[in-house]
Amino acid sequence: MATPTPITDEQLAPFRAAMQTIRTPGTYDKVYNDECVFSFDTPFSPGGLYVSLSNWQGVSASYLTSHSTKTSSPVYVLIKKVRVAKPDDPDKVKEEPKTMNDLLQATLPENRYDEVVSLELVAVDPSGSTSAIPFPHDDVPMMVASAAEAVVAHQAAGDAEAVNTLVEDEERPVSKYAEGLVQLDNGVKISPDSSKWECAESGMKENLWLNLSTGYIGSGRKNWDGSGGTNGGLNHYTATGNQYPLAVKLGTITPTDADVYSYAPDEDQMVKVPKLGEYLKHWGINIMDLQKTDKSMAEMELDLNQNAELWAITEKGAKLEPVSGPGFTGLVNLGNSCYMNSTLQLLMASPASPLFLKYGDKAIADSLIATAPTDAPAEDPITQLAKLANGIASGDYSVAPPTPTPTPTPTTTTDGDEGKDGAAAEGPSAAAAMASEFGALLKPRMFKTLVGRGHSEFSSGRQQDAEEYLQHLLEFIGRAEHQASSSGRFTTCMGPTLDKPIASWYQHGLQSRLQCGTTQTVRYNAEPPSTVLSLAIPLTEATNKEQIEVYQETQRLKRAKIEEKEGDGKAKEAKEDEGEGEAVLPLVPLSACLEQWAAPEVMADFKSPALGGQITTAEKSIRFTTFPPFLLIKAQRYYVDETWTPKKLEVRLDVPLTLDLEHLRAPSTGVGPDGTPSPYQEGEVPMPDEPEAPAAATAAPEVIEPDEGVVAQLVSMGFGENGCKRAAVANANNVEASMEWIFAHMEDADFNEPLPPPGTTPPADAAAGAAGAGGGGDGPNPEHVMMLTSMGFSDVHAAGALKATDNDMERAADWLFSHSDDLDGAVAALDAGAAAGGGGGGGGGGGAAAALEDGPATYKLRAFVSHIGSNTGSGHYVAHALKNVAGSTDGSTDEWVIFNDQSVAKSANPPLERGYMYLYERAWAQHLGLHARGGLGRTRGPRAQRLGILGYMYLYERA
Repeated sequence: MATPTPITDEQLAPFRAAMQTIRTPGTYDKVYNDECVFSFDTPFSPGGLYVSLSNWQGVSASYLTSHSTKTSSPVYVLIKKVRVAKPDDPDKVKEEPKTMNDLLQATLPENRYDEVVSLELVAVDPSGSTSAIPFPHDDVPMMVASAAEAVVAHQAAGDAEAVNTLVEDEERPVSKYAEGLVQLDNGVKISPDSSKWECAESGMKENLWLNLSTGYIGSGRKNWDGSGGTNGGLNHYTATGNQYPLAVKLGTITPTDADVYSYAPDEDQMVKVPKLGEYLKHWGINIMDLQKTDKSMAEMELDLNQNAELWAITEKGAKLEPVSGPGFTGLVNLGNSCYMNSTLQLLMASPASPLFLKYGDKAIADSLIATAPTDAPAEDPITQLAKLANGIASGDYSVAPPTPTPTPTPTTTTDGDEGKDGAAAEGPSAAAAMASEFGALLKPRMFKTLVGRGHSEFSSGRQQDAEEYLQHLLEFIGRAEHQASSSGRFTTCMGPTLDKPIASWYQHGLQSRLQCGTTQTVRYNAEPPSTVLSLAIPLTEATNKEQIEVYQETQRLKRAKIEEKEGDGKAKEAKEDEGEGEAVLPLVPLSACLEQWAAPEVMADFKSPALGGQITTAEKSIRFTTFPPFLLIKAQRYYVDETWTPKKLEVRLDVPLTLDLEHLRAPSTGVGPDGTPSPYQEGEVPMPDEPEAPAAATAAPEVIEPDEGVVAQLVSMGFGENGCKRAAVANANNVEASMEWIFAHMEDADFNEPLPPPGTTPPADAAAGAAGAGGGGDGPNPEHVMMLTSMGFSDVHAAGALKATDNDMERAADWLFSHSDDLDGAVAALDAGAAAGGGGGGGGGGGAAAALEDGPATYKLRAFVSHIGSNTGSGHYVAHALKNVAGSTDGSTDEWVIFNDQSVAKSANPPLERGYMYLYERAWAQHLGLHARGGLGRTRGPRAQRLGILGYMYLYERA
């Protein structure tokens, strides 16, 4: 082995000079040795990853100089990695994976590839010049070498925080229907010859299930991709009155195991049946004689995943054309993270969206990253937003699939080995395939960890509701932006035009109108602004009722014939006679959903103030007061039935590509008697306010004296007398409540101070009242404040939470936990909003909507998220977006693009009818808050040409 070249003293000088700044990480320190904290470069990127030996932050080559200067980090270890496919072991028996965990383990890079690691030590001087020395090397000072070795070997911060998604299959429960199972004595015996097994309904020969109660053989369910069975087993369960739920899969029965499924709604999963061998004997099956001949459910699930060629075949078998480049960047699924990926693609679909404008622009992103905190940029939401959005928008991490490359004709090598002559062969480039698989896909691990931190669901590895995540994400971004705006960071980086809350781009103002059915008096109330317009789907408004009735009648007749011939073995013929057609689902127009949302709601038992509190009826309707640049609509496809089981509404939506909602705008504001704006229209009589009891305004507050018996009981427990008196007064001499109060306030500075004179407000209640002042109504409920402070929150935070949730105790607790990372900022934002918008109140409704964007209610569909699965906590999410693939400036070449995690391709059959969330963008509107209005009304149809990421130029023509 050759002796390494010695390192000169001149080369070592900068490393020796920096030894005082070098630190060795401990076990629990965070070391970012797997990904740049400012970009998605990794050790597998062409330039490798530079990890500071001072703060253990990893950066790419483009950020090296600025990071060194800003953080005073003079020495880095450069990590470069290359993956090389492991050679096949001819002596090793290849085993097919049997579970999803086996598949995941088999596809892990460390199990398929060997990593070749090369290291260097790099010194950066104050001028930005770098010098490198080889590592490891005997001449490197021991302190530097020890720190570098520890940094390279340390568990990556992303791995340390990532949720382990490679879980083993869950233990199957024992079915409640297994004990005392009813088995019909109908003479049915199952042949031991598997070639004679077939579905009694369809004649299928595979994926067959034997009902343990009736001996009926039916095929399995259809899979989400159309494969699988024909639902024969499930149809039989339904046709027999849902009496016989247990079925075993033929071909999986062995002496030790078998797949058993329960169709019962309260189980609806794979189960165990302890006496399975005994029950099978009833049908002539001896489990000791059977061998496994068919795939188990785990193996079938495995096949679905193995066969999911996302780059080639999706959308019912359509061949898709992959696309790549700026704006077409896929996101790697981190393990049940498709809900996050699809939501992010939805929010980044338009180049005029706030995430794209504020964080996707390279100049702004670089400016935000340059102002990132030096101690923990990976923990800074604004920095990670800029990293993510710029990573998606730039196209730096969007790589096209490998294209066939000609293999050059072999020639004689320098070693004298003669190659074989031959024509150039066509084949995929191995290097391109490796880059596509490992080096050029965006993994939003830091972002997912940061957004989910402190949230019980979004911090887990479980599947989530994409709409709930969207709401949480916008709220998370809003809090982060409030801090950045307050510090002046936004004004410095992006200017005042974009320095506005992200919610203002999506929130719409609402106003309710209440009309007394007897007196016809009217009251207008400003409703809280909403981010997502949630629409129920009225099945009664389906436009294909006749087709549904024909289909249902056909299905009924088919069921009747099958049941009739089940006993004589002619079910197969009956099935063939009827044929099999595609299910007909209701088709409901989106306009019907909007009409139902806007329709007046009749309120019975309404206590009308105009009648002095008498009971009558009333009508309540709701309208928009403002229309945002982007309108988010959720279709209420998912619900919980009377048994608390999550269900999906099988329905199609007729969704228009353009939408005009001007007819749902609240009437223009009128003018009151005193000349001030008023929502009341001509001829409308305002409904009087609720009458107040005369005594309530004049009665003196009740003075509560501490009960001696209660105080003595509390003192006997070891608490101070003054504190016990305070507790008794605060809780109306209730012993149990007083004890809770003591535990919550025993650390207060004035806990053991003498009781204030009668009539004086206790300090805790005074603080709560102060926090609630200015909120436009009654202060927070003191009892609720007490209960929230008993959870460890301060009086000010508790009062702020109650103010934000209208004194709703449970919602306030959720609010506190969801804002726990920055409660001071969240409360400050509430106070700022109250100061800007006034009390809100029930009059004109201007308070809550004053800060919201408004403009024409004409929209164009930009993107949507669809979901495959029985409920939002399972299945898979996919996003579709209308994108400018060909690069035109007028939108004439916009095409639908599918974002299926890391796979991005032109969509052949965008499933508009199956969407869960829809994003509408104001049609050709200016999204920066500048709306042109003419003397004859709002200008329509501007001809717009975009002049860069922040500017628009408009040419208006007369309507």
